[in-house]
Amino acid sequence: MIAILWDASHIWGYLLLHAVRSTGIPFRVLKGLDIAQTGLSGKMLMVPGGSARRKAAALGPAGAQAVRRFVKEGGRYLGFCGGAGLALADGLGLCPWMRDGMTDRLQHLVSGHFACDLAEGSVLVPASMAGKTALLPVWWPGRFNEPDEPGPVEVLARYRAPGPDLYVADMPFSSMPGDILSEWQTMYGVTLRPSLLDGRPCAVAGDYGKGSWLLSYSHLETPAGDFSGSEQASAWLLHILRQWCGLPADMTTLPPLDFGSLPVLWEDKVLLEARAALLELLALAKELGLLFPRNLWLLGWRAGVPGAQFNSLNAALSTTLSLTPDKRRAALWRRLRDDFAGDFSLFFQGARSWLLARRLADTLADSAPGMLPRELLVDQRRALFGSPMFGGGLSEQLLEKLEALV
Repeated sequence: MIAILWDASHIWGYLLLHAVRSTGIPFRVLKGLDIAQTGLSGKMLMVPGGSARRKAAALGPAGAQAVRRFVKEGGRYLGFCGGAGLALADGLGLCPWMRDGMTDRLQHLVSGHFACDLAEGSVLVPASMAGKTALLPVWWPGRFNEPDEPGPVEVLARYRAPGPDLYVADMPFSSMPGDILSEWQTMYGVTLRPSLLDGRPCAVAGDYGKGSWLLSYSHLETPAGDFSGSEQASAWLLHILRQWCGLPADMTTLPPLDFGSLPVLWEDKVLLEARAALLELLALAKELGLLFPRNLWLLGWRAGVPGAQFNSLNAALSTTLSLTPDKRRAALWRRLRDDFAGDFSLFFQGARSWLLARRLADTLADSAPGMLPRELLVDQRRALFGSPMFGGGLSEQLLEKLEALV
C-alpha cells in the first residue's frame, strides 16, 4: 500500500496520482490532518511537488511526528520537488541537508528537461542508467545545500546541462544564441543560463532509522509516451517502485497523460458546465498569447500569468469528471455543489476580464504606459488566483472543493 500526501500539491498531485494508478499498486490519498490523526501504514509515503511550507503546516507537529515514526520504523519516503523540500532538516528532518535559496529569480524559473549525471553503485538507480547521462524533467526546482562533508547522504544524480526543451520563465533557452546571451549579460546584467544548478545534486537518498528516503528535485512522476520526452524519468521511478514496493518488472514506462482525453464517468451538470467554461478561458488565453502548449498535460504561460492555477484547475476538473460517483463522493458533492457553482461563475467572469485586461496592458505598455494601472491588475489577480508562490484566491477555493472529492 502507498500513501500519497495531497495537501498543497495541485497539478503535481494529479501527475503522481496518474503514475501510481497506472502501476496497479494499491494506494490511499491522504491529507495532512488524516496522518496527524491516524498515523501511517503500508510500505511508502509519496509526496508530490507543491509548497513544502504549506505541506508542513497541513501536517502540523503531530503529522510530522507520525511521518518520522513511520520511516524510523521501516517505511519509505519518496518526495518530489516540494515533497523533497518537506523532508529536509528544517522540515521533517529525514535528510540532514538544508534547502539552498536562489538570489537570482530567473535561475529558479526553469522548466523542461535537464541533462543529469546518474551515480553508479546504487540499488536505487537502474543498472541500464547508472554512470550515464539522462534527461530528467524539472519544473521550477529548488536546490539542495550540499555541505562540504555530505555525511550519510548519497547523491544519486547531479545537474549537468540544459536539455533541448528547457524554458527560462517563458523563453525557450535553446532558441537563444550564445553570443546574444553573452551580450545580454554584459549590457543588462541578465544571466539567462541556469548556471546555479550546474553540478548540484538533483536527487539524493539516505536512511532514517530502519527506513529509507529518496528526495528528487526532478519530477520523476512526469508522464512519458508523448512529446514530453520523460521516458528516462518514468523508468527510474518504476525502478524505485520495484525496489520498495515489489512492482512487477514487465512495466517499463508510465503511460501518457492528456487531461482532455480522460473518460467522463461522472456526468454532473455543474461539473460539465465548469469544464466547458474553463476550456473557453484556456482558449481565450491561448488566442491572446498568454498561454501556449508545452506538452499533452501542461500549458506554458507568459511571465506574470497565473498559468499554474489554470493548469491545476484543468487537471482537477478533468480528473474529477473521470471518477466514479460512489455514495460517499456523491454525498459530499451534494453539500459542495451549490457553493462551487456560484464560486465558479464569479471566477469565470473575473478571469475572463483579467485575461483581456492583462493583454490590453501589454498592448499599452509602450504607447500609453500607466493608462491601465498595474496595481489594479495585481489586486484583481490576487483576488482570483492568490500569490504566485503560495496560491489562494477564488481559484484555490474551487480547487479545494474538487480535491475533497478526489
